[in-house]
Amino acid sequence: MSRLVVYFLLLSVITVFSVGAIAFAQARASIESLVFERLEVTATLKEEALELWVKNQLDATVSLAQLPGILAQAQILLTTDDSDPAFVRARERMQEYMASALAGRPDLQEVFVLTPVGGKIVFSTDRDREGEYRVRDRYFIKGKKGTYIQNVYPSSATGRPAMTVATPLGDGKGNTVGVLAAHLNLQKMDQIVFDDTGLGNSGETYLVDNLRTFVSAEQFGRDGFPRGLHSPGIDWAIADRKNGRGIYRNYAGIPVLGVYRWLPEEELALLVEMHRSEALAPARKLAWIIFAVGFSCSALLTLGVYLLARQISRPILVVARVATQVADGDLTPVAPVMTQDEVGTLAIAFNRMTAQLRHLYAGMQEKVAQLESIEIELHESLEQLQLEKQTVEFQKSQLGIANREITLLNDRLRTENFDLARELQVSTERLRQFLEVMPLAVVVTDAGGTIDYTNRAAQILFGPGAVPEAGDDETAIIYPSYVAGTDRPYPGEELPLFRALRGENVVLDDIEVRRPDGTIPLEARATPIYNSSGDISFAIATFQDIRDRKKAEAERQSFIEEMFEVNCDLELALDEQEKLTDAAGRFVPNQFLSFLGYESIVEVQSGHAVQQEMSILFSDIRNFTHFSEKMSLADNFRFINAYLSRMEPAITANYGFIDKYIGDAIMALFGGKADDAVRAGIAMLEALRDYNETRHRPGRPPIEIGIGINSGEMMLGIVGGQDRIDTTVISDAVNLASRLEELTKKYRVPLLVSQQTFLRLQNPEEYSFRIIDKVAIKGRSEMVSVFEIFDADPPEIRRAKLATKTQFERALALYNMDEFKAAARLLEGCLSENENDAVAQIYWKRVVDRMLS
Repeated sequence: MSRLVVYFLLLSVITVFSVGAIAFAQARASIESLVFERLEVTATLKEEALELWVKNQLDATVSLAQLPGILAQAQILLTTDDSDPAFVRARERMQEYMASALAGRPDLQEVFVLTPVGGKIVFSTDRDREGEYRVRDRYFIKGKKGTYIQNVYPSSATGRPAMTVATPLGDGKGNTVGVLAAHLNLQKMDQIVFDDTGLGNSGETYLVDNLRTFVSAEQFGRDGFPRGLHSPGIDWAIADRKNGRGIYRNYAGIPVLGVYRWLPEEELALLVEMHRSEALAPARKLAWIIFAVGFSCSALLTLGVYLLARQISRPILVVARVATQVADGDLTPVAPVMTQDEVGTLAIAFNRMTAQLRHLYAGMQEKVAQLESIEIELHESLEQLQLEKQTVEFQKSQLGIANREITLLNDRLRTENFDLARELQVSTERLRQFLEVMPLAVVVTDAGGTIDYTNRAAQILFGPGAVPEAGDDETAIIYPSYVAGTDRPYPGEELPLFRALRGENVVLDDIEVRRPDGTIPLEARATPIYNSSGDISFAIATFQDIRDRKKAEAERQSFIEEMFEVNCDLELALDEQEKLTDAAGRFVPNQFLSFLGYESIVEVQSGHAVQQEMSILFSDIRNFTHFSEKMSLADNFRFINAYLSRMEPAITANYGFIDKYIGDAIMALFGGKADDAVRAGIAMLEALRDYNETRHRPGRPPIEIGIGINSGEMMLGIVGGQDRIDTTVISDAVNLASRLEELTKKYRVPLLVSQQTFLRLQNPEEYSFRIIDKVAIKGRSEMVSVFEIFDADPPEIRRAKLATKTQFERALALYNMDEFKAAARLLEGCLSENENDAVAQIYWKRVVDRMLS
């Protein structure tokens, strides 16, 4: 019993350990992947935030240098002696301008102006620095030639980390009169880098320079690590100038999961790390839970096995103890019957055995006493011998009586055998009568293939020769059998009875009998009959006339063929109907009919209309009249069809349908989300770009289109007279969409949407957009905002518009508030970033015109 418990416990422990190990390994791999993804996202966000911050400070410094007031005062400071009263006034005004400009720029720590020769600081927001010379500083040398940012370096004045932006100051004639420089406040860099939100308790983010020292706003290095940091992540990022991730020991020798990035613009390595112990803590916790639960279950199961084994072994041990006593010669003990299972049966059998042993032992003792008594009697008189002789004679008389009883028993057995034979004959006769009245033909042969029995149906079916008594009678005829549907006699060895004699169970329907009155197809079934020794003694077969069945099958086949012809005709008719329906759908969109509640064009009635909230798209080819004048009529049609065939898939793929073509113009409706219409417009512009790639040949210039999209309530319906009807859409929303398409020509942009469409977008941030105007709805007083969607613009233009989006929208707001000078400065900034921005050009011209007026 103890070995059984130990083996079970050992198997349970091995199983629990294996499950825990596998679960820990899989959980560790999954968690490592999730942690790496989290670190990658954090690194990407911090890298982009750093680059955006640096770019914003660069733009802020350049914008300061371009402010007219600052530029004018800087020229005075750079060209006037510091003892001149004009210099003092210029310095005071510069101080005021700087205070106002830097109020919204906390990341510019110090701004100062240097002379182009000698690098003397003539003005600084930190007055203690005025009069110093920076002729050897790199930002001064590079800043005289163009805008330059000097990445993190040790400040010669403070020894602390510094980052400086420098840009030249011009006199408007192309000459450099000085340099404007700004020291950046690196506290913002620390906020971006050291924010470890989402990295757990041990997560860490830090910057390392080319000298492998920590970089922060306050100092180079860190307590305990003043210089010379080393770890695989740092070495890979700095030495190899590459990005990656891995599991390694960090600068403190702690195993971590880390992501490293080389920032080429800042010449710094960015590392985001998390202690491996914290990252894998959930996996270890899961493994310990599995081990605890598994070992607890194993302990409970072991206790159950122990109790069960004890319950099973207790009655066996009791029987064994009694058996030991019996083996020692004590036949009196009795094994208790404690259970009703096999052990209880064993106890009962053991008690029977001991009872028989006691009985035999008592008999043996009695025999011994008798032998002792006989031994004494052998010495007695001859009278005892005479008594034995008489006993033998008596036994002989008993044997005679037994012989007579045996003779009587034999006579009785012969009588019973005769009765059994008569009953067998009666049963056989009844079986023959049963077989005779069967409608099936029955044939029985012996093991040699000789006919032993045929019923009346068989004799009628196969002829008068199909009887056991026919023998060699030449007048006894058996009708021949053939393979169904042929003139080939059926092979004798393949006949059902002969196959049954070979031990097969046969069912076949390919046999027919040819009689004078016709051919009869048959279904035959045959099976062997075995004797008590397992040998085949007979074979029996039944044959059924299946003429009626064959006739029914032929009629069914004929009916199937007729129905097949009817189905073919019906399919042809349906194909024609589908072609007609498809042709009608190309003239009247099926979606339009669905909105009206029609299933077929034949149901359409003039005057039926429904109100529906939808989005409508108008598109038109720019300068189509100019193109068409240079082409023949046939070329015009080919060109328009080639263009429209490329635009249609973009609309239908985004769940819209074309209501009508108006020459080269398209009017499309979208009954679902406003996003469908916007995506369709973007897809049309992308398809147009691909189409234009095929038109770079003489006489086939690239084409441009304008798209306007609006959303709102519309009336869809059928208009017309008795002989001519058409579908139409009526609403102010339709007119506004058409007007938006016209505005694309004015602003020279390809895609405009109204505020009604913009507000219905599920997630506007998915698109690249900016507001460009407000227009009045014809016949109404309210204004509607107009948005440009520029996702389909070339990548470089799209990036430039996104970079100047905030600046442009601020300029537009200032323009609407009649703040023309401020708006002009912002628009100039937009055009410096993207000189091809047509909308910015239009507004800049408006601002200039308003300022001049």
